[in-house]
Amino acid sequence: MAKPSKTDGASAPQTEPNSDAQPGLGDLLVVVFFTTMVMTLASMSVLWIPAIAPAVAADLGISPALVGYQFTLAYIGAMASSLLVGGFVQRFGAWRTSQSSLGMLAIGHLILMSGHIELMVLGSVATGFGYGMMNPPAMDLLNRVVTPSNRNLVFSVRFTGVPLGGVLASLVAPSMALAFGWQATMLVVGALGLVLFAAMQPLRARFDGNRQPNATVIRDPFSGLRLVLRSRALRFFALTGLCFAAVQLSLMSFTVTMLVDEVGWTLVTAGVALSCVQVAGVIGRVSWGVVADRLRSSTAVLIIIGSAMTLASLSASQIGAGWPEIGVFVFFFAFGLAAVGWNGVFASEAARISPSGAIGHATGGVLFITFSGVLFGPVVFSMLYEVTGSYSATFFASASLAALGVVFLGISRRAARTETAQ
Repeated sequence: MAKPSKTDGASAPQTEPNSDAQPGLGDLLVVVFFTTMVMTLASMSVLWIPAIAPAVAADLGISPALVGYQFTLAYIGAMASSLLVGGFVQRFGAWRTSQSSLGMLAIGHLILMSGHIELMVLGSVATGFGYGMMNPPAMDLLNRVVTPSNRNLVFSVRFTGVPLGGVLASLVAPSMALAFGWQATMLVVGALGLVLFAAMQPLRARFDGNRQPNATVIRDPFSGLRLVLRSRALRFFALTGLCFAAVQLSLMSFTVTMLVDEVGWTLVTAGVALSCVQVAGVIGRVSWGVVADRLRSSTAVLIIIGSAMTLASLSASQIGAGWPEIGVFVFFFAFGLAAVGWNGVFASEAARISPSGAIGHATGGVLFITFSGVLFGPVVFSMLYEVTGSYSATFFASASLAALGVVFLGISRRAARTETAQ
C-alpha cells in the first residue's frame, strides 16, 4: 500500500486505532452495526421519492417520469460530496461525519416536503449530498476494525444496507403516502436519522480520537480526485467501479422494461424477475465477501465477478419468449449475484490500496468516478436503445463494459503491487 508523506498539503489522520485502544470484537460489531444502519437510512432516503412517484407526480401535476430525475439529481449531490467529505473526516472525525450525513439527509427531505418543484430540485441534491457523505467515513471506520481474514466480509455486510434501504422504502413509503399524504412521509427519514444520531453520540469520543481539530475542512474539492489520478492502481480501480456501476444500474433499470416490451411478460411477472436480482444482490454481497476472505484476494474475486457479468450480459441479450419463466428467474438471480453483489468487496479493496492516513480522502475520489457510472450508464444505454430499438443491444454494451472493467482491474492489480514495493 502506498504511503505518501502528505496529501495535497494537508496532514492526514492515521486510520489505525490508538495503541491504547486496540479494536476488538466489540468495536467491530459496533462499527458494522452503525455504518450499516447509516447506509440503510441513506439508501432509503434516496429511493423514497421513486417509491411514491405516482402520488408525488399527481399532486404536483407532472408526469411520473419526471420524478425519476430526482434520483439523478441525488447522485449529482453524492458525486459532489464525495469530493468534499475528506476534509470533514480529518477535522471532525469519521464518526461525526457519519452523523452529519444523517442530518443532511433529514434536511434534504424537509426541503422535498415543500412540494415546490424548484425547492425539490435543491432538496434532491441535498439528499444526495448526505448519501455521498456516508461512504468515505464508513470506509475509514471499517478499515480500523477489520483483520486480513475478515475485511471483505465486514465491508460486504455493511453494503447490504443499500438493498435493505430499497426494500424498506418500497414497503413503507407507499402505504404511508396513502395514509398520511406523500409530504408527511418525508418526516420519516428525519425522525429515524435523529434517533440514529442520538444513539451514535455516546461513542463519538472513542471512534473520533484520531481526528485533527486543526485540519482544513474546505479545501480544493478535486484534491481527492487528483490523489486517485496520481496513483495508477487507484485510477484504474476507480474506472473498474465506473464500468461495474453502469452495468449494475442498467440491469436494475431495464430488466422489467425488456421483459415486458420484448418478451411479452406482464408487469407483475417482470417485477418478480427484478426482485430476484435484488434478493441476489443481498446474498451476493455477503457471499462474495466470504469468498474473497477465503481466497485472501479481493481482486481475484472481482475479476471472477466481472467475468460473470460479461457472460450474463451476453446471455441476457438472447432472452426471448421461448424461455421458461423459472429459467428466466434463475438467470436473473445469477445475474444479480454478480452485477449487484460486487460493491462490498470493491469498497474493501479501495480502502486497502488507498494511501495510509488518507482513506476517506482517496475513497471519496474513487467513489466520484464510480458514481459517474451510476449517473451516466443508464442514460447512455437509453440512448443506445433509441438508436437500435432493441434492449438486446444495451446488454451487448453491458457485456463490453463489464469486460473492460476486468481489464482495468488487471492493470490496477499489477500497479498496486508495484506501488506497494516502492
